[in-house]
Amino acid sequence: MTNFEFLQAEHIKLLQNHADLQKRYDILAAAIGFNDISVGDASKLSFMQKLVTKITEIYDNDLYSDITIHCDGHQFRGHRLVIATRTDYWDDLSGLDRIEFKDITYNIGCAVLKWMYTDHVDGLLGSRCLMEIFIAAVKYRFLDLQIRCELLLLDRIDCDSCLMLYEFATKNGLVQLKGNCEKMVKTKWNEFSVDDFTNVSASLLYNLIKSYSKHVLHSIIRLKRSDILLLFFIEHFQELPKLCNEEVSGTFPLELALESDQIEIATSLVNHHADVNVIDNNGKTLLMRMLVKNKVNALVFLIQNGANFDQKVGITGENLLHIAASTKCSYELIEWLSSNLNHFDINDVDCDLKTPFIRAVDSENIEIIELLLQKSTVDINKMDRKGCSPVSSALFKIKNMALAELIAKAGANLNVLYKGVFMIHHAVYTNNLDAVQFLCRHKVDVNKRTAEGMLPLQIVTDSENINLDLIRILVRSGANISLKISDSHETLLHHIIGSENDSEILEVCIENNSCNDDIFTIVDTNGHTPIAKAVFNGKFQSAELLIKAGADVNEKDPEGVSLLMRIINSKLDDAAVFLLDHGTDISGCISGKDCFSLAIEFSLLKTVRRLCAFAKESEKYINASLLWEALQQGSFEIAKILTESGCDLNGCFYNENQKCRQTLLHKAIGLKLHDAAIFLIDAGCDIDASEQWQINGEQPGRDTPLFACIRSDFNDVALYLIKRGARLDRKDAEGRSAVHLSVYKKNTAILIELLNNCNSGLLLDTDCSGNTPLDVAIKTRNYLAAETLIKKAPNLITQVDENGEMLLHKTVRAVDLESVLFLISTNFDVNACAVNESCVTALHLSAQYGSEIIMRNLILAGANVNATSTDGFTPLHVAAYNNYEALCMILLENGAQPNAPDAFGNTPLHRAVSGGSVACVNVLIGDSRINLRAMNKKQQNALFLTTGDLSRTNSLDILQMFLNADPQFPLDEKDVDGFTVFLLSYLKGNENMCHALLRYGVCLGTVSQSGISVFKHVTPTKQLLFSLLDKLEREPCWADGHSCSECEMKFSLTMRKHHCRHCGRLVCARCSEQEVPILKYGIEKPARIWYVVLVFMPISILLMTVSIIAYIYFFTTCTLVDFYSKSSNDILEAHNLLDSHSSGGRPRLMSRFLTQAELQEVFMLSEYTTRSLDLTLKEREFLNKASKVYCVKLDQKVTEDYLNFIDTTKFIH
Repeated sequence: MTNFEFLQAEHIKLLQNHADLQKRYDILAAAIGFNDISVGDASKLSFMQKLVTKITEIYDNDLYSDITIHCDGHQFRGHRLVIATRTDYWDDLSGLDRIEFKDITYNIGCAVLKWMYTDHVDGLLGSRCLMEIFIAAVKYRFLDLQIRCELLLLDRIDCDSCLMLYEFATKNGLVQLKGNCEKMVKTKWNEFSVDDFTNVSASLLYNLIKSYSKHVLHSIIRLKRSDILLLFFIEHFQELPKLCNEEVSGTFPLELALESDQIEIATSLVNHHADVNVIDNNGKTLLMRMLVKNKVNALVFLIQNGANFDQKVGITGENLLHIAASTKCSYELIEWLSSNLNHFDINDVDCDLKTPFIRAVDSENIEIIELLLQKSTVDINKMDRKGCSPVSSALFKIKNMALAELIAKAGANLNVLYKGVFMIHHAVYTNNLDAVQFLCRHKVDVNKRTAEGMLPLQIVTDSENINLDLIRILVRSGANISLKISDSHETLLHHIIGSENDSEILEVCIENNSCNDDIFTIVDTNGHTPIAKAVFNGKFQSAELLIKAGADVNEKDPEGVSLLMRIINSKLDDAAVFLLDHGTDISGCISGKDCFSLAIEFSLLKTVRRLCAFAKESEKYINASLLWEALQQGSFEIAKILTESGCDLNGCFYNENQKCRQTLLHKAIGLKLHDAAIFLIDAGCDIDASEQWQINGEQPGRDTPLFACIRSDFNDVALYLIKRGARLDRKDAEGRSAVHLSVYKKNTAILIELLNNCNSGLLLDTDCSGNTPLDVAIKTRNYLAAETLIKKAPNLITQVDENGEMLLHKTVRAVDLESVLFLISTNFDVNACAVNESCVTALHLSAQYGSEIIMRNLILAGANVNATSTDGFTPLHVAAYNNYEALCMILLENGAQPNAPDAFGNTPLHRAVSGGSVACVNVLIGDSRINLRAMNKKQQNALFLTTGDLSRTNSLDILQMFLNADPQFPLDEKDVDGFTVFLLSYLKGNENMCHALLRYGVCLGTVSQSGISVFKHVTPTKQLLFSLLDKLEREPCWADGHSCSECEMKFSLTMRKHHCRHCGRLVCARCSEQEVPILKYGIEKPARIWYVVLVFMPISILLMTVSIIAYIYFFTTCTLVDFYSKSSNDILEAHNLLDSHSSGGRPRLMSRFLTQAELQEVFMLSEYTTRSLDLTLKEREFLNKASKVYCVKLDQKVTEDYLNFIDTTKFIH
């Protein structure tokens, strides 16, 4: 907020406070009176306050209302007293019953009436609304309301509304409001946009412009008000020629109008003496200025109104076409120039002798260039004052190759001079690759010489930064390297060889076929051919390139001396080696000496070594005995020369007794020649060669030099061998490595050095006995060496043997407490698993082999008591199965999970029971966390696993333990195949278990899912079954199922379930039609039994049963025949389906596909439940096709989902 705005806001606040104080003052003045100012009467003041309050309360109220006020179709209740007090617009209100506010909207009328009664005007009303209220106040002579509106409008003055308020204040004579608006307009004048003045009247706006704008005409044009422009023309008629051509801030009035596309105003200006050829301070016309701004319409307007094409800028001499060439032209401007091109002199020059074409090239104005090239009269080779042509400008100044190509295609001369040299030389001097490529592509002569005789390729060769691409282009374009250089007898090729980057340049020249056979025979002033100069100067890379290109390494001078002999005679060792490496002939002589003799004479060691290599290739070896003699004499310099010359360092000799073939190094070690051994090692002999002992015609591999040193305690040489990289992975005849041998020999110094230089993998190697170095240390109780090995490679203790077991597993298996404690002290991961199929931990093995002290130490070291093997066994599984009672107690005390399942779902209790470990079962059952009823994946609890134990004590003891711990243990629980503990015990012949289970009330008639029961199981004899039936002391539990366990008929509405009261077997009526009393159960009345049971019953009971059955059959009115003969319509009633409920009170549905009528009967019941029905194949097929049944349920016709009333999993497969 500016200071002015802040002061304005404060002023408005003061005006509002003044209005409030004035209102209070009027109330006090009315109460006290102007003449009585001594003491105020409180009663008078109270009266006035009550009067004001009462007038406020009767606003638009029937109370005391004596007149109606009408406004915009609405009626208000008024009071003559209030109206007469506020205005004298109506002279006499006593004779009027109604008055009307005309030309006032309803909202404005409400605001006026509210002010009349409450003296309040809403401060949130908008400026336009306040102006309408002010107009109404003026019309009906509400003077106080006029003042209040003006005060509120003062608060509304801002940048957006000041123009509107200014115009309003001017029309209504509001001096204060007008003054404040003028201040705001003056402050914000430059911030107003054209749109802000759109609705301002012409005269008012003109006055504002004159008041606040320094340049009236420019302001009128910017506001785009042609009506105000007319007022300006009338007022300044005499000054128009001056004012219409006045330049303000570099802009003319006509230019301003044309820039904003105000053609009408521009026409008015031209008609009122505006000059279309007016010139600015820089000498440019309006036509030039509009062209720079790409105003084509303005150009057309100016030409139509007489603008001059040929006008030039006085200082620069450029015309309109020069300016266009330097301007980024639009498509419309190019079209206009094309249509008016005949009006220009296209080869006219400016003060720098530049044509429009040169200016266009300098500006890279492709559109103008293409436009000018359309004229055949354009001069494309004309040079400016600096001697620069268009094509040279494109190549070297702006470096636009595309533009240069365009000019060249138009016929430009490319052999012109630029800066005193040809363009090809200048391009090379400036390292301008694009320009050189361009010129060469247009067939410029690349062998042209400068005034000093320099060739382009010579210039490139002598430059500091060699550009190989530049050389490649010149050579491909025909640069000749056999040309003589000025003031010299050498060719350009000799010059290139003597340069710094000779090999790179020469390689480019050769790969582009610039060398022929004749060029290699040209000699310089020293008589050197190119190859000779390269070799003598040590430029071997260049020499090699020349040889590949065809130069002869066996060339001879006029005296017949070969190049090699001249090089050796000059004592150039490296040069001689180079020639030898490239196959030069070594048969030449000089002064009777061959090259070998000369090389030795001049101590050319490299040459001698190379010649010795040739001798070796020709099978002329230097005898190793010479080297051995030199070593024995201590002549190490000679030995060094011989070794460097290719003498065999690994020559073998037999020892004195001819039983061992040794190398020189073995021989030195055997004689303990320290310096000789060190020399041979440094010379690079085979430090890993093995000596060979010949025993009984065999030659087994023996010790390497390192093994020989360790065996003979030759520690200095052994350490040096290790330092020089002797192979540490070699093994002796027993498969031992150097580490094995040092551990065995207890040579700590050698062991430490070996460990410092070997990789960890070497420590994992095993000898012929399968022992690693750590195994050897453990077996020999060398724990110091073992600790050293472990520090070097901590993973040694995790190394596995052929069985996948680690060292800890093997020591635990061997019950080696001392070794176990040592391994634990090395922070061995006691939870590491064996890398085999079992994946057991050390704790598993401890549980298997029964060492309590080892187990306790493993647990103290952090062994996981719940670790699992591949089969999911925990240590507790293993200990329980192996009947280690103490180990089980240790594991449980340390947090072992007694209910952890293995891969088959068996808990430790299952394993203990299956192993017959009664003591462990007792320990596990005694744990409070044990779950006796835990199931494995076959849905078998632990008691199932006792069925296979035919031992009387084990199975019965375990059964008793279970029942003591859980008296409600489910003995009749079935597994996934429908077998119970009793049924499995019977199948496995566990008679004792069967009798015990029957005593505890298990079901005798249980049938598995495959139909197996004690009655149907095939055995050699039925002795066990007879024994079980005979020893039944009470009625057994009834079996349950969906079909008869004897004939396997499905139960349905017509085939009902029955049970044999003797054995509890589930049978149909046909299979249990006999009835006899069962006296041993206390059943005196005839009871339904399975007919086979009769075999096991006493004869008296059998006769009684037969009598009862005969009585029922012959003397009852309803026989089985009568039952089956009944009609199907009475099925529900006959079987009492509607009254037949389960024990829960819900209807029992039989296994038969119900008809729609039968379903309706079922649905009419007060409640129904989902039942699992055993359906036939035909019924399944039908229900899979149609699952909806239309029926009546509780007197409502509905479509029920049949699947809701049956178990779909029973029949949908």
